Amino acid sequence: MPFATINNHSLHYTDIAPSSSSQSSPQTLIFVHGLGSTQNYYFPIFQSLTSYRCIIFDNYGAGRSEYKPGTETSIDSIGKDVLGLLDYLEVDKAIVAGYSMGGMVPTHLASTSPSRVVAAILIGPVHPSPQVAEVFKQRVPKVQSGGMESMANAIPNAATGPNATALQKAFIREQLLAQNPEGYVANCRAIENATPPAYKDVNVPTLMIAGEVDKSAPLEGCKFIFESLGTEEGKKRLKVLPGVGHWHCVEAPDEVGRLVREFVEGL
Repeated sequence: MPFATINNHSLHYTDIAPSSSSQSSPQTLIFVHGLGSTQNYYFPIFQSLTSYRCIIFDNYGAGRSEYKPGTETSIDSIGKDVLGLLDYLEVDKAIVAGYSMGGMVPTHLASTSPSRVVAAILIGPVHPSPQVAEVFKQRVPKVQSGGMESMANAIPNAATGPNATALQKAFIREQLLAQNPEGYVANCRAIENATPPAYKDVNVPTLMIAGEVDKSAPLEGCKFIFESLGTEEGKKRLKVLPGVGHWHCVEAPDEVGRLVREFVEGL
């Protein structure tokens, strides 16, 4: 099980090489997951991406990655972990994909470290606002007092679309129950304290994927981010998944995988 020490903490990662039976591409993708999930959120889409090197990892404080009690995390520190992991794996630049909370990271890096970002993929990205901050502020005491079970019992139903299957909901529940409650709280606070990335400074090709019935990253907020990007019109695209909630790669893996593959093929 591969771990890397990045910025003085241990991150669990997986480095998926292109399939030997496919025509490999020089492109490398690195994926940042969201609150309450792990690198495995992305696993269902990789059957569509066999031509590419795909790097996934558990954010600091999530999944099998380390969490040091009492420490904080932020969108900026997650971004630094992305760059640190790319350095560790000797990758000069990559397509950076992010989901939900992690969806803030590609735009952050594209605006602050543009030489490292080939393109951005935003899947249900969160747009920071006082309303969003309040939601996650209120979540903290619930997890501190009762652990992850209340989140695991509510989110699989509340955050998915009408077509989500029982098996998909069970997978989401397990993702949540596997979290370190202290690490989850630290990541809640990262969202609470986040400020909007400098969208106008993003000038890389960008794919945004939004769920039609996503309550956690509503379509209205996704459209605001999309319209605020500095990327020229012909190099950014917004795709809306009908009937899909906030767990896009779990609810609609074939469609998400196809959209990502077609976007990367066009770069």
